[in-house]
Amino acid sequence: MKPSKLKRHLDTKHQTVKEKPVEYFQRRRQELQASQRLITATSTTQVQAPRASYHVAHRIAKVKKPHTIAEELILPAVADMVREMVDEATANKLKTIPLSNDTISRRIEDMSDNRKEPVTSRVQTSIQFALQMDESTDIGNHAVLLVYVRHVWEGDLQEQFLCSRDLPTTTAIFNSVDSYLRSVGLTWSNCVGITTDGAACMTGRHSGVVKRILERAPNATWNHCFLHREALAAKDMVPELDCTLKDVVKVVNHVKRSGKNSQCFKSLCKDLGAEHLQVLYHMEIRWLSRGKVLTRFFELKAELAAFLAQTNSAYAELFDSKLWLAKVAYLADVLEHLNTLNLSLQGKGHCKLEQSEKVSAFKRKLALWEGRVIKDRLDMFPNVCQEALQLDVADRGALKSIITAHLKKLQTRFNAYFPESAHNREEEWVRDPFEADIGSAALPSEEENQLIELSCDQTMKATFGKVTLCQFWCSAVTGEYSTLARRAARRTALQHHLPL
Repeated sequence: MKPSKLKRHLDTKHQTVKEKPVEYFQRRRQELQASQRLITATSTTQVQAPRASYHVAHRIAKVKKPHTIAEELILPAVADMVREMVDEATANKLKTIPLSNDTISRRIEDMSDNRKEPVTSRVQTSIQFALQMDESTDIGNHAVLLVYVRHVWEGDLQEQFLCSRDLPTTTAIFNSVDSYLRSVGLTWSNCVGITTDGAACMTGRHSGVVKRILERAPNATWNHCFLHREALAAKDMVPELDCTLKDVVKVVNHVKRSGKNSQCFKSLCKDLGAEHLQVLYHMEIRWLSRGKVLTRFFELKAELAAFLAQTNSAYAELFDSKLWLAKVAYLADVLEHLNTLNLSLQGKGHCKLEQSEKVSAFKRKLALWEGRVIKDRLDMFPNVCQEALQLDVADRGALKSIITAHLKKLQTRFNAYFPESAHNREEEWVRDPFEADIGSAALPSEEENQLIELSCDQTMKATFGKVTLCQFWCSAVTGEYSTLARRAARRTALQHHLPL
């Protein structure tokens, strides 16, 4: 502005200070700038403190810690670190972060609602969706239902956690899921798949959850969880191996039954330079437990034998039997193979056909292993191969008989829980629509025509080789082959197992 106009403004609007010296106005300018900085700093802190509170709440929710830990431990610890590493003023600034018990609870609820809205909106816009449900009991003996949802979004498969519901009784599962779906605007008519375990409350003929859902979702099909089936198929053993497993559990319980035994065994392992210092507890509820327990047990067999001999335990006689050790070695090896299969079936993004292929491959391995054992080849079981060298002819024959019987039983149970059917052969067009026999697809006329057109589409064929099977059919759902793709997605991507 021009100096003349500034002088006129001073003379007319601020007559009381027009005679003040220049230093007065300079001091007032500094005061104004300082107040502006204070307002900016205050407004910034008001934004940063809630954001920091949300970060802390997110971490507490992820590790499942009590909400009070933020105010009682996290904030004082962080303040101490900042005070030592930065300064006192910055440490005091942290006290403005709201971290009370109620605040953390509200933050977690806000994040949950923020996550819930986009998931439900995407499922609402999806043409089809599938549910997977698992009912369990927590440490407080409260029944809890976990529900996951699979749907197609932007040409790819999405698998999301949908909700968690408290159950007053196991008979309230359907009502709980039904009320939640209605509350978020989802209808059963769009549900094309249901995956559960084989519990009676889920699969009962008259009042089971699956039956009541299928009555309201005519397009849905039920799928028994692959992981649950695999665990059931591998559960039972031949009597000789079952007794061996029970003996292993007894030895483990003897070692870990008291703090004195546990500490003495740990000291012994240290003195002998063992790779591990403790054996593992066997837990029936954890599917992978048996394999890990047997593997650790076999790796510490020398240390266990020495410890039991020192304590004059009756279980020490077990380790004098080479045949018993060979059976333990076999259990460790075969359960390791079963655990590998179980882990390969876990994770996101798997489809029904991929799971079936893995199980079919394992069933063929069982038949192959049986033939190798009959021919006295044990290289697929490295621990057994090592222990068998120390057996005499009679014990080696007994071991082969036990292993063969167990492998036959595994084949029988896997065939019972994972039967090969003609329905699987009819889905060959889903695996490869460009090479499959269209005549054996058994499709309606409209979808059969789309399959013929798709098999001649070179652009889609080039895409087929670059993406996964689920992505291919999910991307085709909204295209010119939408009717055919919906059927394929319903049979592959939207049929799934229960995640762990």
